[in-house]
Amino acid sequence: MKKVLLSILSTAMIVPAFAFISGEKAEPPVDAKQAQAKAVMGNVYDSYVKIIPYVYSTNYSSWDFSRQKDKKELLKNLNDLSLFFKSAKHADMFQRPGFRPSLDTINEHLEETIISVESNNYVFAQKRLNVLGALCVSCHSQLPESVSKNAFGSNIKQEKRELFDSDFSYANYLYLVRRFDDAKTYFNKALDESLSHSEKRAGPEVLASLRKIISIDTKIKFDYDKANAFIIKWEKDNRLSSFDRKMITRWRSNLQTWKGFNPASATFLREFIDKNLTPLDMKKEIVFSGEDDINLFVSSGVLLNYLVVHPDSELAPEILYWLSKIEHKMSQSYFFSLGDLYLKDCIKKYPSSAYAKKCYQEYADSIESGYSGSSGTDIPPEEKRELVKLKNLLK
Repeated sequence: MKKVLLSILSTAMIVPAFAFISGEKAEPPVDAKQAQAKAVMGNVYDSYVKIIPYVYSTNYSSWDFSRQKDKKELLKNLNDLSLFFKSAKHADMFQRPGFRPSLDTINEHLEETIISVESNNYVFAQKRLNVLGALCVSCHSQLPESVSKNAFGSNIKQEKRELFDSDFSYANYLYLVRRFDDAKTYFNKALDESLSHSEKRAGPEVLASLRKIISIDTKIKFDYDKANAFIIKWEKDNRLSSFDRKMITRWRSNLQTWKGFNPASATFLREFIDKNLTPLDMKKEIVFSGEDDINLFVSSGVLLNYLVVHPDSELAPEILYWLSKIEHKMSQSYFFSLGDLYLKDCIKKYPSSAYAKKCYQEYADSIESGYSGSSGTDIPPEEKRELVKLKNLLK
């Protein structure tokens, strides 16, 4: 990436999120400790931007770690990123429920990513890097517009498309920095480009772009009319696979139940959960047909927004449990589900909660099924140690 991108993000995206992330009034002028945290976050973003080509690239042919110079540069940036996160322990925002991962979680993930790169495991390395971007997005996408504009508004100059290897990569960058309208434009371009090539029509970019766009209109903006218009447009596009068209048709049916919904009305969270999420908990199988996607997107947005406004809510462990269920049902990746990270946070942060036990069982089941459903016979030793560690936290 060009140096201009580094300088812009290092100065613009380092706004001290811990000062405004709760949606409350901004704190008084930063003291020395806050200024230090701001500098740390600037270093984090400097390092992250340097690995963006790897985070979003789908061109595996360019991933030749036999070129020691490329491998060495990537490892340096990853180690720098890990080092800067480890030095950010005083940034309280990382410990807020819903603003995951915690510092421990992201540093564990970075260590595993570094191991994948060192061992020349291209596929795992890219998957882990992609999840790293998703972890950042999971925080950025839940910030209310009223507070995010101070960090992701005019302070950030929109980078030019030519700095990225594809419309899809650029769209993901725009999504990360909350330029949602621009992100939708480039996700649509990525869709058109992919669908113009028959060999790409069933590619991962198509499904990912469709889901990112609908997530902006439902989970983030709660804009029924735009979501409906998007569905109508793509539902008629014969270039999509039959599976994708059926999925979008299910979106249209599901979206109708949310017509007229005002997210501000979801103040009675228990009633909202009982109505919209408890019935889904009865569906034990993980289905990617799109039948419940809109429910899951909207519910995720409501839960995350609730945690922004009520970070100390006694419902926090239950919300983390439901966020994990949503992520597991929405995940298209066999490994590295964000849902597992929500479950681990639920256990670590609220070990005395009744939901901590439910979160542990969900996590244990997820790990077991993730390793061949073998009743634990193929679970790596480090994962077994993690399960024991988490179980011992329960009270």
